Amino acid sequence: MKSLIYGVLLMLIFAAFDGHAETVNPFNYYGVALQNNSYDAIKFSPKFDSAALAPLSFTKKTSGQGVRAFVGHHFNQYIAVEGGFSSLGKAKFLVANKQTDAAGKTTSTTVYKGDFSTLAADVRGVFTYPVNAKVFLKAHLGALVWDSKLESLAGTSDAPTISKSSDSGVSLLAGVGLGYGFNKKVAMSLDYEQSEVFNITTKTLGVSVSIRF
Repeated sequence: MKSLIYGVLLMLIFAAFDGHAETVNPFNYYGVALQNNSYDAIKFSPKFDSAALAPLSFTKKTSGQGVRAFVGHHFNQYIAVEGGFSSLGKAKFLVANKQTDAAGKTTSTTVYKGDFSTLAADVRGVFTYPVNAKVFLKAHLGALVWDSKLESLAGTSDAPTISKSSDSGVSLLAGVGLGYGFNKKVAMSLDYEQSEVFNITTKTLGVSVSIRF
């Protein structure tokens, strides 16, 4: 997927800087994006196999819904710079004690729980190319400044504990998208991007609405 993202990105950069890019139509815009952030490789029990917690049950959710607000400036029809602030969706885990009574009713008591959360800011170059009067392709490349907190299981499977850690850093982000302009002021796009947060590959699928001003 990374090779596809960078391939599309390079094509749009070349298109943006060819003879068409001399069309000057600068404007500012702002918007909001609803995102699904996924962390397939996240490990909530790095010290032992979670199956060893039996008879306790271990469940995890490796994705969550987040939101991003952004503002940008289009230098022309093809090239823009954009900055944003995001609250990424949380990944979570739960260790529970499930018991079934004589009537067949199952009750669940939480024993341990934790999550992975991130706040981030970004700056990116955005490259767009119109397919027709309404539809456009887009790609972006930039830097993501993140601050993350991770709660995970530590110790042993016989005597687990909750470990809390945090880290911050700067990572490269890259993505591609498909957009639709409803009119000269409002547009919507479907975007996919990848980055590294807390040494975890972070994949983001989002729908954004931007308004020109």
